[in-house]
Amino acid sequence: MAGDLPLRRQRVVGLIGCPGAGKTTYARRFEPSKGWVHLTLDDFRQSLWPPDRQVYWEVRRRGWDGPAHRLLHAVKVAALDTALTQGFSVVMADTHLTRTVFEEELEVVVRHGLNVEWKVFDVPWKVLQARNEERAAHDPSHRQPEDVLRFTYNAFHAPEAWWRTLPSGQVEIIEG
Repeated sequence: MAGDLPLRRQRVVGLIGCPGAGKTTYARRFEPSKGWVHLTLDDFRQSLWPPDRQVYWEVRRRGWDGPAHRLLHAVKVAALDTALTQGFSVVMADTHLTRTVFEEELEVVVRHGLNVEWKVFDVPWKVLQARNEERAAHDPSHRQPEDVLRFTYNAFHAPEAWWRTLPSGQVEIIEG
């Protein structure tokens, strides 16, 4: 019976960092069997553009695809709202380098009376490069182009990076 289930505190954890920083690996500690839902744009890309992410990246190489970008984020916002409405906790393991990209997600979290617990992954450039090559060995479509990796690294480390404005009580820096 529902009344016999132990109450758990509903949480939202957001992971911020460059591709290859370890966000997905870290997210695995949040067990779905313990009420956690994992929401990542990579998973939605793979679901919407099968057989693998390569289809999505081929579209992106031809130029910015606004409709695809909006679709991915609309699906993620709807999934987040549904998960929180159903009482699940959520971990979001995306780059999160620009606040405007996921503003709607933050509005959903606030509407549910929650805050995001941010985990910020600070990883040196050489480590990111090495991990990017390792990712390519397992799944070539998961490797980021060098210019994309450099862009995200620079955005993450910029003095005006939005995550630097987050309340210190909501942020844990994870160095790698």
